[in-house]
Amino acid sequence: MLKRWHGWMIAGLLTTGLAGAQTFEVASIKPDAAGNAGGEGSPRESVSYNPGGLTMRNVTLKSCIRWAYGVEDYQVSGPAWIASERFDIDAKAAAPSTEEQLRLMLRALLASRFQLRLHRETKEMAVYDLVAGKSGPKLTPAAGEGASRMRPTGGELIYSRYSMPEFAETLTGIPFRLDRTVVDKTGLTGTYDFRLKIAADAAAMKSGFEHAEGPLVFDILQQIGLRLEPRKGAVEVLTVDGAEKNPTAN
Repeated sequence: MLKRWHGWMIAGLLTTGLAGAQTFEVASIKPDAAGNAGGEGSPRESVSYNPGGLTMRNVTLKSCIRWAYGVEDYQVSGPAWIASERFDIDAKAAAPSTEEQLRLMLRALLASRFQLRLHRETKEMAVYDLVAGKSGPKLTPAAGEGASRMRPTGGELIYSRYSMPEFAETLTGIPFRLDRTVVDKTGLTGTYDFRLKIAADAAAMKSGFEHAEGPLVFDILQQIGLRLEPRKGAVEVLTVDGAEKNPTAN
């Protein structure tokens, strides 16, 4: 969770601290008619960004909050409509911006246009501890230095220079989609190279990325001598205190 907590510590995190935040030069927010219609064939959510700005399609306000604050779905609570009403957002930055700057600008945009008000709190929730298996970890110390990297190859995920806290954080994302926080309790302090077999080939891997469910990870982790232990723990969450369903005009 280190990256996530670092993002939360940045000045201007919550609505009350956004007064001096950098904002988008131009931003358009419109209801997504096809997404709001629902039913089979409804478009999926998509988020893309580059130094020039941010494009979000068929997103809910809850999804926007998740991207803006770098949290998971289970860490955001509020009125039911924030997870059902869908929008298209096009936002242009005044100058080339980093991903973190774009996230900060989205927070300011949500506060301005949706009148979003939220606060952070700690709740006792179900979590997983990532621990060593009975036979011990099966990990190779990283070769060389540099940033951590994960890439799919065939039916495998190849991890390079990953620390265990970093790896624990990835388990709530694609393809594993665990629905609770994962806390590193392996006791391993280095960085490691390892691979996980997810599917038979690249085609099956793609399908797995689209349809994988959380329990998949329990079997997969055995490949590297790790396992998950369920317990209760303190989890940081964002609670929406108020928001307007119809954003202010562009």
